[in-house]
Amino acid sequence: MKKLKRLFVGIGILGLLSGCGKNIPAIDPVLLQGKSSILVVTGQEMPDNVKAALQTTLVNWRDKKQTAFEWMDNTTALTEEQLSKIKTRSYDYILVAGHNLVQNTLPAAANIPERKWVMLDDQLARQSPVVSGSNIMVKLVPEDWFRQEWNEWVGQQLDNGRAIEWVTTSAYPIPSEWAPSEEADYINLADADGWYTQFQFQVRSHGPAWIAVFAPLEAAQLQRLKNMQVPVINMASTGIELQWGGILASIEDMMAKKAWTPGIQTYSNTEAKINKNL
Repeated sequence: MKKLKRLFVGIGILGLLSGCGKNIPAIDPVLLQGKSSILVVTGQEMPDNVKAALQTTLVNWRDKKQTAFEWMDNTTALTEEQLSKIKTRSYDYILVAGHNLVQNTLPAAANIPERKWVMLDDQLARQSPVVSGSNIMVKLVPEDWFRQEWNEWVGQQLDNGRAIEWVTTSAYPIPSEWAPSEEADYINLADADGWYTQFQFQVRSHGPAWIAVFAPLEAAQLQRLKNMQVPVINMASTGIELQWGGILASIEDMMAKKAWTPGIQTYSNTEAKINKNL
């Protein structure tokens, strides 16, 4: 009788164990196959609040989307050790953020075609970079955005007869609709020999309402312009502010769809906005 009781108890325990086993969640094989991995590379200039938001998003992707990640922070240029790691690890995407870091990384990215590189430039692209290779995407704000942002102000000055004395360099020609050919003497090239003497003469002759700086100039050159006692509008100081919520949302969507569009891509309005820095 005691043996029979022990038998029933044993059967009961086995039954409980088998019942518990049915409730253990299994990992979906589709999720395993679709798992992504990314490497994030950022520089020292990235603000701490942006790093904190990025960290939160990456952890969320790892926990909820099964997206593994690694992060190389405070990077100026990728070292040989880092490049070797990139070549040996199967990252699906490599995100590189920051203008200087993007410029320094583009040549290396072209030499590692087996990885997909997403370059996030955080400066206005007055002159677009050369992108070679179908494995590289560069997201930026193009020159067109810059001109659209300033069109209204320039138009108001011209419509109201307020003359603009332009200062630029040969690499940054003034848009023809802003300074028609018949007003060529209102354009001063700061990279020409003896330009400042001629510029002084032109300002005294034209009596402009504004001196507009179209090309990036050195601080000493800007100060000389201000010495003319005419209001200076420095268009070249125009910058951009990345909207990280929008950027990370688009990257998440790209990873989910396994989409890829190489080459130069313009940020959307939810990913970046212009800041005139007036």
